[in-house]
Amino acid sequence: MALSAWADTIRRGAAGAALIAIVVGGIGIGTYILFAADDQAATPAAPRTPPASVAPPVPAANEFTVGVTVTGRDCPQPQECLYTYTIEPKYIGVRPLPEQELQVHYRVSGGREPQDGTFTVRGREARFMKDVTVVGPAQATLTAAVLDVVKSPVFGPTLSTPPTPG
Repeated sequence: MALSAWADTIRRGAAGAALIAIVVGGIGIGTYILFAADDQAATPAAPRTPPASVAPPVPAANEFTVGVTVTGRDCPQPQECLYTYTIEPKYIGVRPLPEQELQVHYRVSGGREPQDGTFTVRGREARFMKDVTVVGPAQATLTAAVLDVVKSPVFGPTLSTPPTPG
């Protein structure tokens, strides 16, 4: 019986040690979860810097429309007239226009020969020629189509930062 009592005592001691290990482990894990979450919340995240401003891309030709308004017609001959017209450019794109000036190339059809033209756009302002003339048949219908859009070239010397006095 003495051997059995020792075996019983060892078994109970091992069970008690296992129970204590489980309780201590649970308390340790719980403490880690509570305090680690607080540490992460208290540590401020690195401030995010907004991405560098990207200039809007050059609009596509189909983002512009060009209407044609005939402002005058002179027909010295029955089958041929001299039409005076003004274009009505319009931006129909959804993206903002770039800050740099754009050149929009277009073609007016309906006269004897197609007539190419260019207008410039900067911001929401367009610059174009008014009262342009073209020869065409009597009862001609003038229409315009945009061919392409390009950034206007910049002329002149490159500007540099002036030296600081010193």
